[in-house]
Amino acid sequence: MSAFESVLVGSGSGSAGPGSKARVGPRSGADPAHPLIASHEAEVRLRVLKAASVLLDRLSYDAVTIDAVARASGVGKSTLYRYWPSRQLLVLEAFTYKTNLLTNVEDTGDVARDLHAYLVALTYCLHVGGAASTVANLLAEAIRSEDFAAQFRQTMLRERRQGFLAILQRGQRRGQVRDDVDLVMVIDAVYGSIHHRLVATGQDIDGSFLRNLTRFAIDGAASASYLASYHAQA
Repeated sequence: MSAFESVLVGSGSGSAGPGSKARVGPRSGADPAHPLIASHEAEVRLRVLKAASVLLDRLSYDAVTIDAVARASGVGKSTLYRYWPSRQLLVLEAFTYKTNLLTNVEDTGDVARDLHAYLVALTYCLHVGGAASTVANLLAEAIRSEDFAAQFRQTMLRERRQGFLAILQRGQRRGQVRDDVDLVMVIDAVYGSIHHRLVATGQDIDGSFLRNLTRFAIDGAASASYLASYHAQA
């Protein structure tokens, strides 16, 4: 495992899925020595993330404001600002939370099937409400602000890359993916292709594209024995 892969799988992050929490750096937060306080804070933050997630499905990126989230969640603005110093950080964490819930892919024992399922789940997330616009705006925020870019990498980008990495590493353990493959480069090529179409070219991210993208990754990363069986079934 490379040093960068170690960073991706470190910090006890695990696979993205239901219950996964986005990470947006240190919070002024609950004292772990007082579990009741910690539990209350976790409940409040979860209520906010759920409310913001619903708003992201219904409203445009710019319309998901601190005021709107405060009204929807019933949590005061001062509390929101204590956990999320800016609207952009709140939207980022809420979108990451929602996407984690929608991209929990079952391990079928087949790397190509799992990779394709993960790509389909990610694409579904882009098609829900104004999600595609939200991702594009978050990327734009990351370009404008180095501080936000750091948070973007530690939340949404980290979670999505971790999802790809878990699938490819399982494939390696089963002998379906070669041991000499640079998994981070595979992730960059596959995940980057989606963002390139979303932001740069505007081309469709449809079923045909996802099947071809899966085939592209498998052709470049699979072991000889798995590749032969994969093409025989295609």
